[in-house]
Amino acid sequence: MKAYITASFASYGLEALGRHMEIVHEDWRQTKHIYLDAGALAQRINAIGADVLIVEADFVLDEAIAQTRLQLIGSCRGDPNNVAIARATEMGIPVLYTPARNADAVADLTIGFMLALLRNIYTVNQGLKSGALTFRSIADYLTAYERYGGFELGGRVVGVVGFGAIGRRVVQRCRAFGAPLLVYDPFVDPADVAEAGADAVGLDDLMRRSDIVTLHCPDVPENRGLISAERIAAMKPGSYFLNLARSAIVDDDALYEALRSGHLAGGALDVFAQEPVRSDNRFVQLPNVLVAPHLGGATRDVVDHQTRMMVEDVVAWLEGRRPRYVANPQVLAR
Repeated sequence: MKAYITASFASYGLEALGRHMEIVHEDWRQTKHIYLDAGALAQRINAIGADVLIVEADFVLDEAIAQTRLQLIGSCRGDPNNVAIARATEMGIPVLYTPARNADAVADLTIGFMLALLRNIYTVNQGLKSGALTFRSIADYLTAYERYGGFELGGRVVGVVGFGAIGRRVVQRCRAFGAPLLVYDPFVDPADVAEAGADAVGLDDLMRRSDIVTLHCPDVPENRGLISAERIAAMKPGSYFLNLARSAIVDDDALYEALRSGHLAGGALDVFAQEPVRSDNRFVQLPNVLVAPHLGGATRDVVDHQTRMMVEDVVAWLEGRRPRYVANPQVLAR
């Protein structure tokens, strides 16, 4: 049996799987290549003679599955939306995935953004380094003291939209600061939210009451435009908005205008309508917005998390045991 792995994988994982099968590892971060063409991927799988395929960035489309003899597919993502699961199910191929592999990473960056916004960390750092912020007198210092003093996270109401793996971790971290927490997620029992130390509320209520709104819900059709122009307009003057989910969930024009006009004191964005984001993007140009090029889940630890989860489930499947994370568990009963 052979495995073709294009996902980033820790060496111990390759060694563990290598005890069960022959491994061909072509890390997409090293090759700088993503398979978007089904025919090209199928050709490579067949050239290797792979029975098992484990991907991260590549798209495993219907045609690629149909043109190969794969027995198992692994997607190192929290949501295996890069795999044609319906076709895999039709052909009796289990699809493994790695839920919450990057949840801690995204939650950490969320808190980092919050603190940076509230305490003006980036602004004062750049001001000092560039020479734009100088102190020739006590008056200069007092001016900076008043302007950049900022706020404590513990005294701000944080509204978390989405109470999945990431949202839960954001709540956990905010509790350590003592921040009052509001959560909107219509698919979660309010008792679960209360147990985590937050109040379950409606979305409109959350938008009106929060000093900081942070978005952590999935990019599914029913969430497109969820954060509408009306909801952005209802936010407190001087509040903050963070999006580490997907751009399509937010009315981009309304958010831009709220940030540009000063209705919102600031924002932090890790996702954009056009990616990879460019330096001339209108949000990047705003001085009150912190930006990152979709790096929320990009920690070295995430590679370890996805390796461990995938290896455990692949070995379980090889040994005839039930894998823990299977997107189409119905195939296991066949």
